[in-house]
Amino acid sequence: MHSIYLAGPEVFHAEAFALGRAKQALCGAVGYVGLYPLDGTIDTDVAEPRDLARAIYRSNIAMIRTADAVIANLTPFRGPGADAGTVFEVGFALALGKTVLGYRNTVGLYADRVRDWNGTEFQRDADGRPLDRDGLLVEDFGFGDNLMIDAAVTVFEHDAAPAARLTDLSGFTACLKRLQAILPP
Repeated sequence: MHSIYLAGPEVFHAEAFALGRAKQALCGAVGYVGLYPLDGTIDTDVAEPRDLARAIYRSNIAMIRTADAVIANLTPFRGPGADAGTVFEVGFALALGKTVLGYRNTVGLYADRVRDWNGTEFQRDADGRPLDRDGLLVEDFGFGDNLMIDAAVTVFEHDAAPAARLTDLSGFTACLKRLQAILPP
């Protein structure tokens, strides 16, 4: 049976375990095993927070290595773009040659979210390109996130209610459906 690593910022949600179980149930219903980061084997008897962080890292890396595919929640998290840890996991899985699919529980362009986060309209450089509040060029390729994510991964977008951005599983379900065509259970 194929396994899928379930990447995403849900691990920070108050209902993280329930969300993981819901995703695993959806995986199981179509013949996959869902590998949820919080199910990893971690030595929690460490003295230093950084040692615990490294143990979590090693556990997640081990799960990605054993997975046949990754489904990543790329919904913006703590800013205009996807969770940095999830993006790392996506890149790592791609480097290993894994099948990676993503979903974003919001629609729209990355540049528009950066503008909103910026708090003001963009300034423009001499060529008319948008600049953020720090004077840095704003990436505007018509993607929902950074080009290194959206050019590499098929991303399903779903316009979830703001309160449900980390809990709505419509995009996740779309990824499972696509995965069945790519990697039949």
